[in-house]
Amino acid sequence: MKKGFLILVTVCLVCTLIFGLGACSTDTPRTTPTGEVVIFHTNDTHGRVVGNEYDIIGIDRIAAISKAVPNSILVDAGDTLHGLPIATLGRGADIATLMKAAGYNAMVIGNHEFNYGWEHLSMLRDIAGFPFLAFNVFSDEVPFLDDIVVFDIDGVRVGLFGVTNEATADSAMPGFVSGLVFKDPIESAREAVEFLHTKNVHVIVALCHLGVEPYDGTMSTELANAVPEIDIIIDGHSHTELPVGLIENGVLIAQTGHYGNNLGKITISVEKGEIVSKVSGLITYEEASLIPPDEDVTKMLSIISDSISEMLNEPVGESSVTMSADRSPGVRTQEMPIGNLVADAYRAAADADIAIANGGDIRADINAGIITRGDIISVLPFGNTLMVKEISPATLFRVLENGVSGIIAIDENTLDYENSPQGRFLQVSGFSFVYDPLAAEGSRVVSITLDNGRSISKDENLSLSLAGSNYVMTGGDYYDMLADIPVMRELGSADEALESYIRENSPVSAAVEGRITWK
Repeated sequence: MKKGFLILVTVCLVCTLIFGLGACSTDTPRTTPTGEVVIFHTNDTHGRVVGNEYDIIGIDRIAAISKAVPNSILVDAGDTLHGLPIATLGRGADIATLMKAAGYNAMVIGNHEFNYGWEHLSMLRDIAGFPFLAFNVFSDEVPFLDDIVVFDIDGVRVGLFGVTNEATADSAMPGFVSGLVFKDPIESAREAVEFLHTKNVHVIVALCHLGVEPYDGTMSTELANAVPEIDIIIDGHSHTELPVGLIENGVLIAQTGHYGNNLGKITISVEKGEIVSKVSGLITYEEASLIPPDEDVTKMLSIISDSISEMLNEPVGESSVTMSADRSPGVRTQEMPIGNLVADAYRAAADADIAIANGGDIRADINAGIITRGDIISVLPFGNTLMVKEISPATLFRVLENGVSGIIAIDENTLDYENSPQGRFLQVSGFSFVYDPLAAEGSRVVSITLDNGRSISKDENLSLSLAGSNYVMTGGDYYDMLADIPVMRELGSADEALESYIRENSPVSAAVEGRITWK
């Protein structure tokens, strides 16, 4: 058994007030309480803490909802401290501060929490003031953050442990996880459950960043089948919306989707020390909007947002030319200088053979002159991250076929620019290709040539490392052919890649180079 387990508890809850964490004995005897416990949960918010018209509830309303419910705790299932500028510009510190103010009690570390380097996480944990759980991640043979937390909620003892995706060891940038060992989540969970049984808990909760869809590493459904002693799995990573949860081998699995569009709520009824029911549901954006936000958290959000506005005005480089992000004729119908710049930035950040950037992600011009952080966020506003996958020439042909599938030709000399633009149209780096818009859909790509001058065919045996946004690489914009391919590496955000590229190559200049041509 590991040494140095972290054991914390919540003191009793009185009326509608939730009091802070306090110390308790670790040898509390098994009791037979009767009561109801509520666990509110979030996952994969990726820095989306400000409520807005994109159906994001906002952390101030999440705080208000959870604080109003007696006998409740608030937890997060990871990928929270990295994403939008409000997260990345402060290297996660502002999000940790907001989570503390909102009353979060624990979180599991997601794969994107490592995007600042693992050493940085201990500082963020100290800012947050609540446990960062990662029971299967070790440094020097000891858990690198926190182990297990036990909450005593009006007599009901709830034991939580966290396990995160073990594939992070291979998919993250090596420098982000160097020195860490990611153990098998199932074996770690068995050890955690064994330990919690000795602490006489009534409810065992696994806070996981695993996912319920085939992706990489262990899935939470596999965990449920292997360790049925777990009562509830609160999950993240796959961005799956489970409106009433999922029962797998008697284990309730809950996940909210992503981006704070829903707030998860699990209600556990205990009679004489035994669970008699566990119900999972989602509080939607529409429902949450009826609740006034927590005023203190709203004020903190305002202060942080004002500070972020100043940071967004910071110059990061300059451009020698103006690069348009017009849709059509533009980034959704043809090769464009700004598209080449973005795709080149992706390829450089990922150290990949080739890269793609869907035109739908590119949302603003880059004007000649000084480029600020805010300008970069305007170009790539979605907080997408970069992924690298290994593909074959056959897959690359299919990718490009999807990209040009929306292009409509009026005749052999004219494209229908009014009806052709689609977000799936790709900007590319590391290769060029020729397509025929008059050919049948699925057979339009005529040729592909790598930057080294090598032409490739569909049936040749060749592996290419491809970089692109997680949106495209997981099947967005109809790129289904990429969705099930294993992830080689997962990197920081797309806007960070563009910022780094501009800093290193300023003044930047891009032009149409014949990367995409049609006949």
